[in-house]
Amino acid sequence: MMPTFSFIYSIPYIVLFLLLYANVLPLYKAKTTSSFNYGYSIFTQHFFIIILLFIFIGLRGFVSTDWQSYHPIYYSTPSLFDGMKSISSFLTWPFENGFLFYMILCKTISSNYFFFQFISFTIDFFVLYYFFKRTIPKFIILGFTFFILFSGIVMEFNLLRNSKAIMLFLISLKYVEKKSFTKYAILNIIGALFHITSLLYLPLYFVLDKRYSRTIIISLFIVGNLVFLSQLEWCRSIISSISPLIPGRMGFIINAYLSSDFYSGAYGISIGYLERFFSFVVFYCFSRKLYSINKNNLIYINAFYLYAFLFLYYSEVAIILGRVTILLIFSYWILYPQVYSLLLKKSRKIFLLFLFIYGILKLGLGCSDIYFLYDNALLPYKSYQERLNISNQHSKYIYER
Repeated sequence: MMPTFSFIYSIPYIVLFLLLYANVLPLYKAKTTSSFNYGYSIFTQHFFIIILLFIFIGLRGFVSTDWQSYHPIYYSTPSLFDGMKSISSFLTWPFENGFLFYMILCKTISSNYFFFQFISFTIDFFVLYYFFKRTIPKFIILGFTFFILFSGIVMEFNLLRNSKAIMLFLISLKYVEKKSFTKYAILNIIGALFHITSLLYLPLYFVLDKRYSRTIIISLFIVGNLVFLSQLEWCRSIISSISPLIPGRMGFIINAYLSSDFYSGAYGISIGYLERFFSFVVFYCFSRKLYSINKNNLIYINAFYLYAFLFLYYSEVAIILGRVTILLIFSYWILYPQVYSLLLKKSRKIFLLFLFIYGILKLGLGCSDIYFLYDNALLPYKSYQERLNISNQHSKYIYER
C-alpha cells in the first residue's frame, strides 16, 4: 500500500518548477531585448515552455481529485450528433449550462477524456499567454512560473469550470482599463455560465481601478491581522442568516458549506499566512513605483489587497474563502514579475534566490499528498479504477484521522 503522504509525490512538480526557473535565469543577465541572439533565445525559451506545460499539464493522467467527477460526466456526455433529446437530458446535470455545452462540443470531437483535459488546458494556456504578453511582455516565463506556484496547478488539475471563468475575467480586464462596463459585464456573465462565482467579478469593475488612501490600506491590514491572529469569528453567523436570501445554486452552496464543520474551520498561522504578509509588505512598498511604470497596475494592486483582506477578515469560512480568493490569485502572476523588473541587479539575485527556495518548499509541501501522484497519458499510467481505489483509501485514512 502506498503512503498517503510522501515527498516523492512532489518531485515531478518540483522538476517542473526548476525547468521554468532555469528559463527565468537568463533575465538576470539580459541587458537588452533588441539583439538577434537574445530574441532568438526568447523564442527558444517560449517554445520550450509551451512544450513543457502542454506535456506536463495538458497530457496529465488522473491526477488530484476532480477527475472523479468530470470523467464519469464526460463519459455520459452526448455529442451534437446524438440528437436534441439526449442533449436536453444531459443539460439537467447540476453544472452550469455553459460548461455542459462545452463538454458536448469536446465530446463531438473525441470521446477520450484526456482529449477533454488537453483542450481545456490549451484554451487556458493561450489566454494566459495573451494576458502575460499584454501585461508583462518581457517577463512571460516569470509569469508562468508564478502561475505554477500560486494556484496554477490546482486550477488546471481540479478547477476546470472555475478556470474558464477566470480566463474570461482576465480577458475582460482590458475593458476595465478602457472604461467599458458593457463588454466587461458580457464576458463575466459568459464566465458565470461556466462557474457561478464569476458573478462576483461584476462589482469589482467599480473597485479595481480606484486609488485608495495608503493610510486606509495599511490600517485595514493591521486590523485584519488582529482579527486573524485572535481568530475572531464575526461573519459566519451573518452569512448564514443572509444565505437563504441568495437565489439559486449559489445560495444553496453557501448554506451547505456553512452548515458543515469540515468546510468552515478557521485558518491558523502557516507558511501561507507568512507569505501573504510578506507579499503585502512588498506590494505596498512598491505600489507607487508599480503605478508609475504602468497606471493599469492599480488594478492588480487592488486585486491583491482584496485577496489579502479576504484571508484576514473571513478566515473562519475556509471553503468559501478558498473558492473566492482563487478568483483574485492572478495578482501574484503580474505583480511579482514587475517588482523584479524594478530591482537593482544585486536585489534581483536575492529575489531569484528566495524564489528558488520558496518554490521548492511550497511545491514540496503542497504536492506531497498521494492525490498528486503524477501520471501522464504518454506513459504507462494508472487506470481510472486504480486511481479511484487509491483515492478511496486516502479518503478513508483522512476520515479515520
